[in-house]
Amino acid sequence: MTRDHNTAVEKSQAWLKENTKRYAFKKLEREVVITGACVECGSCVAGCPVDALTGEYVDTKYVPSLTGKCIACGTCYAMCPRTSIMQDDIIGEFTSVWKVRSLGDHKRQDGGAVTTILGHLLDKNEIEAAVVAGQSDKLPWMPVATRVTTKDELLNSGGTVYTHAQVIQEMHNCFKENLSSIGVVGTACNIDAIQRMQTHPGSYLNIDSKTDVFKVSLFCMESFDYNGLIGFLKGEGIDIGKVDRFAITKGNFIVTIGEEEKSWPVKDLDAIASSSCSYCTDLTGMNSDLSCGNIGSDDGWTTVLVRSKKGDKALKAVIKEGLVEAEEIDEKALQAVINTARSKKNKRFKLKPPH
Repeated sequence: MTRDHNTAVEKSQAWLKENTKRYAFKKLEREVVITGACVECGSCVAGCPVDALTGEYVDTKYVPSLTGKCIACGTCYAMCPRTSIMQDDIIGEFTSVWKVRSLGDHKRQDGGAVTTILGHLLDKNEIEAAVVAGQSDKLPWMPVATRVTTKDELLNSGGTVYTHAQVIQEMHNCFKENLSSIGVVGTACNIDAIQRMQTHPGSYLNIDSKTDVFKVSLFCMESFDYNGLIGFLKGEGIDIGKVDRFAITKGNFIVTIGEEEKSWPVKDLDAIASSSCSYCTDLTGMNSDLSCGNIGSDDGWTTVLVRSKKGDKALKAVIKEGLVEAEEIDEKALQAVINTARSKKNKRFKLKPPH
């Protein structure tokens, strides 16, 4: 079979022109080459339709550079493994996106959708238990993986804790006690661990067809070291034991004490971020059934990305029961999620934010 490479290139250019921004090589050079994020694969050089790029070794490092006339077609930027322009690369696959607000009377974190959905699953015996990040009885805001089996227990565990909790270990404890259907709320790293266990040929979650996990991921830019968080707050004159609520909204870390709110840019807390967060590029939790957070929704609402049939069924059930208000979000709101997710990827690769 013969092939026509030029025809394929022309079709590629037409698709890029219609579906992506037409970035020039200078953008790739600025964000990837100069910052040291380049993996030296040569995809930009190979993909350039007008052969305007050349890769040369500087000492022992392969460096692409512009040696011809750039037509700003965007091919080099689109093909680079260190950039993110495709929606699926940034926030994963999903079937629908909603903004959801609980109608229940309980402590709400970003609309309370997660609590309401899990509570309904417990009420209907569709899950036997839910594993969430609760708080220690001994240390204020110290996260503890907590198993809940009733809606009341779930309501009492409300509120986001921005440090790691061992939810996978507690999920495992549930299965050791022969429970079969568990709901788990965690960040992308937790959800990825479950996904690995569900797909690995040597994992009991893959081998035992009677086990089932309903996976809810919380949007997460980064988690903080507990002692580091205490120290940061102490430096700001705040006793963590007096904090009523933590939140991250629109790039700000917000602490509520009584009627008073204090906030700082999240980047001010980079020094106390968990070291493991340096390896994570997933804001939303692409392997979950539902991904939830406040980005893209108004205050008091939860943005919910539906990724599976289980997730769709669970959300539609609480809508039908009148337990939540729900509206599909518009493109502008979805773009806010995409932009934040792209920002996280760029931060991990040490790229400048896209313009």
